[in-house]
Amino acid sequence: MEKIEKTMCDIPDHILLRLQTDVAEIKVALLGNEYNPQGGLLCRTTEVEKELEKLRNRYDKMIWAAGGAGAAISFIVSILVFIFDKVILK
Repeated sequence: MEKIEKTMCDIPDHILLRLQTDVAEIKVALLGNEYNPQGGLLCRTTEVEKELEKLRNRYDKMIWAAGGAGAAISFIVSILVFIFDKVILK
């Protein structure tokens, strides 16, 4: 088996400098820095996920409340119809 030697000597310095700059910019975009106190993309994604969870919980509560209100209204209407049928139309 031949040993493959990996060197970066063949890559020009200006390309390596550009790669270092790009990696630094990507790191700042993901993690943030002192000029961006809200954080980078990872922090914002976490905040959005928390807000989404709050909205889902609120939506579930609204669905259950609407279902309960609908059941109560239909029960009251059925009692009124029953009373109207037995008492008034008798």
